[in-house]
Amino acid sequence: MPVPEELESRYYASQGFDPDHARHVRSQYLPFVAGKQLLLELGCGRGEFLQLAAPEVGRVLGVDLDPEMVKQAADAGVEAVQADVIEFVGSTTERPDAVFLAHLIEHLSVDEAFQMLEQIARIVPTGGVVIIVTPNPACLANLTNDFWSDPTHVRLYTVDLLRFLLDQTGFDLLEAGGNPLDVPGPPPELLSVEAPEPWGDAEVEVAPMAPIRYDESFQLDTVLDELHRLRAAVEGLAHWIGEHDGRLAELRHLAETTAARHDEALRHLYGPNEIYAVGVRR
Repeated sequence: MPVPEELESRYYASQGFDPDHARHVRSQYLPFVAGKQLLLELGCGRGEFLQLAAPEVGRVLGVDLDPEMVKQAADAGVEAVQADVIEFVGSTTERPDAVFLAHLIEHLSVDEAFQMLEQIARIVPTGGVVIIVTPNPACLANLTNDFWSDPTHVRLYTVDLLRFLLDQTGFDLLEAGGNPLDVPGPPPELLSVEAPEPWGDAEVEVAPMAPIRYDESFQLDTVLDELHRLRAAVEGLAHWIGEHDGRLAELRHLAETTAARHDEALRHLYGPNEIYAVGVRR
């Protein structure tokens, strides 16, 4: 039984992807297309980015293989056609000066991606831009779970690989990185617990000493000896307490530093969900 063409839209529906969140995240890329005459989005999905960009460009056009995605885009007022994206860019007479690919390239092999970018370079004029957005392979959530949950994903692409493919197909890299609008961060339960308040003074209770009895057994030399030994013991105890407090402070500092480094490492591992690369046609 062949895979249904609307498999991707079925997957979107099953996951309950929020279109408002998609528009917010995609707003990161508006500056790259603002003022363009024709924005072509390949793999346009439900058309969230095209809806967002429509007031900023002359015309928007979406292409998607999934008929349900195309219908949803059209219902949202977006001009969209159903077609295989590689076949479309290989045969179209459209001449877009901006091409947007959000979460499309990971559905393609490197051979297919190279072929698609070559065809995009054919139809984009000098100075036109192509924006590629894809899941971040350096994000642990993508690497271990999220990416592989989509039944139509083929492989992950790094920024370096995107840069290489753009260069090889006629584009100069304008900008690349992680999308700062899509950084959910690590699961809260993995982060360190909040450090307690600094320790206050210790509460020590000392039982009152028995009074000195001044009777026939009282000997001043004996009392002075006892006082001398007591003073030495108190001085030794005070020194030990000082050393103990210093080591506890060092231990607390080490624990807090370790917790901070732990959280920094987690935030690095759970970085932006998506990366992007923007190429300018040579």
